[in-house]
Amino acid sequence: MKRRNTARTLGEHSIFGDEQAAALRSDLDDLRAAVADLSGRLHAQFTTIAAHAEIAREQADFARHEARADLDRTRETLITLIEQLRVEATESVGHHVAGTAPGPSNAAQRQRIETVEAQLTQITESVDVCFARQRDLADMVAAFLDTVLADQRGEPVAGLRLT
Repeated sequence: MKRRNTARTLGEHSIFGDEQAAALRSDLDDLRAAVADLSGRLHAQFTTIAAHAEIAREQADFARHEARADLDRTRETLITLIEQLRVEATESVGHHVAGTAPGPSNAAQRQRIETVEAQLTQITESVDVCFARQRDLADMVAAFLDTVLADQRGEPVAGLRLT
């Protein structure tokens, strides 16, 4: 039996194996590694976005609770002031009994009214600060969501400029 030199055996040695298959296998392994790396990075990015969303939700809840507490404190202060005015008004309306000390003077009444007005001004300022905090929080959450959505779409973040 004579061995023939065919196209398959010419220039190739069987001890080295199929070089084309080895190259394809190497390319396939590289592709699998790249897909696994991309999958890991995508999972990490998703986890980061989820963590940021949870932090934003917690901050929104915190701001909501703070605003509610400020509103409750303001309401309690207003109720106390109204009750105090009611008591003072009923005390000053009473009839003067001979031999008793006279009622509060006009200066004392003015001082009480000025005190109440000052407290009402302070309450108004507190409510304004509360609303400003809520607006700031709403702006922060909107900016965060815009950033997350722009990142997911691969778009540049609106309003962000690199100079």
